Amino acid sequence: MNLLLRKTENRSKPNRRDFMLQTSCASLGITSLVNTLTQLKLTGAAAAQSGGEDYKALICLFLNGGNDSNNLLIPAGTTSSARADYSLGRGVLSVPDASFDYTPAANNGYFNGTAITVDPVSTRLNPINATVGGTSQFDPANRAGYTGGAMAVHPGAYPLKTLFELGELSFFANIGTLIGTQQITRSNFNTLPASTKPPQLFSHSDQQVQWQSSLPDKPFVNGWGGRVADIVRTMNNGDLGVSVSIAGANSFLVGGLEQPYFMSSGGAITALTGFSGGTPSTSYGAALRNSALRPDFFNLSSPGSGKYSPSAALDPGLDPLINTNYQNTSAGWRFRALEQIMAASHASLFDNEYAETPKSARNTEGLVGTALAQTAAPNPTLDVHWTNWFPGGFGQTDLSSQLKVVARMIAGRSQLNNKRQIFFVQVGGWDTHTSQIPNGNANAGHYGLVNNLSRSIRAFRDAMVSIGMWNNVMLFSASDFNRTLTPNKNDATGGSDHAWGGHSLVCGGAVKGRQILGQFPDLTVNGGIDCTGNRGRWIPTTSVDQKAALIAKWFGVSDSQLTSVFPNLLRFMPDLSTSTLQARNLDFINFGA
Repeated sequence: MNLLLRKTENRSKPNRRDFMLQTSCASLGITSLVNTLTQLKLTGAAAAQSGGEDYKALICLFLNGGNDSNNLLIPAGTTSSARADYSLGRGVLSVPDASFDYTPAANNGYFNGTAITVDPVSTRLNPINATVGGTSQFDPANRAGYTGGAMAVHPGAYPLKTLFELGELSFFANIGTLIGTQQITRSNFNTLPASTKPPQLFSHSDQQVQWQSSLPDKPFVNGWGGRVADIVRTMNNGDLGVSVSIAGANSFLVGGLEQPYFMSSGGAITALTGFSGGTPSTSYGAALRNSALRPDFFNLSSPGSGKYSPSAALDPGLDPLINTNYQNTSAGWRFRALEQIMAASHASLFDNEYAETPKSARNTEGLVGTALAQTAAPNPTLDVHWTNWFPGGFGQTDLSSQLKVVARMIAGRSQLNNKRQIFFVQVGGWDTHTSQIPNGNANAGHYGLVNNLSRSIRAFRDAMVSIGMWNNVMLFSASDFNRTLTPNKNDATGGSDHAWGGHSLVCGGAVKGRQILGQFPDLTVNGGIDCTGNRGRWIPTTSVDQKAALIAKWFGVSDSQLTSVFPNLLRFMPDLSTSTLQARNLDFINFGA
């Protein structure tokens, strides 16, 4: 909806839409207040207060465009029915079984703990839920021994394989958007009412929103990350909200009480313009005596630690601002006047909320800047891990930079004074309709995307281990949808098209790793769970809600609150008891960690 196109209204009466529009940073004419509206702190019901000094962070890694996860988690070996169905259906997009054991090219080496090497590696997996008898817990229903427990990840995903074998990463098989009011099968797919199926199944924009909201049967209001943030917000004491996006606007972090703070992949914090300078130059070096301090707009007579009062009294001497944090310069006087305006109180609720907007933006800007300053480059503790996993031949990518910003924010958490943080990162390019297989080029096509994804996640994990925070974070992937098993062309220019259920990952110190969760799909094209036609579009056997609810529970959402965050959850499972999770092969979190 375009908010600028409105029907005629009674202009004498203020309304919420006008208020939001008029308090935008554009109306203030100050570019650095881009985050202001997202930082409004509206009142609401308080959630249960957290105990202890625990810290937890969620990282949603969204693969924008629809990852062809048929080539992320792959049947291996030469004897299983799953491998035969995969090879037959994939055609030119098939990853040969021999490709899982290889010697990396000189420009595709891996860090072995001490150095970059090109020693032989294998991306074959050893799942702990593959039974000795050949029947795997993740085999599809009524297809005992279908995979034989023999699985591998894409050759470009070797860093993910290492995390899998360390017991810190698991894969969700055949997960997707579902409504859950009726079981969907191939035989009833075309005859079921539209209300029983997610709308616009193969549409990028619709499926992105549905993945991020978990509510395909309702008009979009907020994301499940935003709803979780609304519940855990009172665990935090800092000025920064729960939600931070390193990848621009998204549906996942939209909440009712909490809205995301936006940052760039470079970690840049945009300050108010016209006040920079000093030696060394800082954002407010021309206006402030100590630019590391932040204004205290609420305790003007007794500012808190690390803050200063915008209303500190003037001195009668030659330097009237000597007892304040403002410099006796034109910039100092102007900045003092601006911050005193921000600190003013108003009788009108709208005026007060208008003033709260720039206050929050100014405080958050300084707070985040201080947190990032703890790990400013060069920083050996963090930088080395990105150097290890992106050696010569691999420049740092936008995704690796986004995850590095997340790592820096977590490393600087003491400055933020928050116990719960949700981050959103995103990488595009997964809409691989053409030239999906780049003849083994590790820097191109789907191979390059998977390689970048895997290296970025491993670098982030190693950074978290180095600062002792791996047990406190959980990273999970999501994407628009899977892609068709069958190719759209039978030559080197072939790619795959939009599909439905696919594979994703979850990793962290609290993850019960080395598992393939849920049910691996029956890869029979034009049969089995191929929802319609003969392209290999799998009907999901696990819903987004099931994965998301367990992650939210680990993050601090109680069982009684989960149904308010995921109102469709009970359509897919009766509870989150250990017996229920084990019966559905979804027991993947150590809640005591």
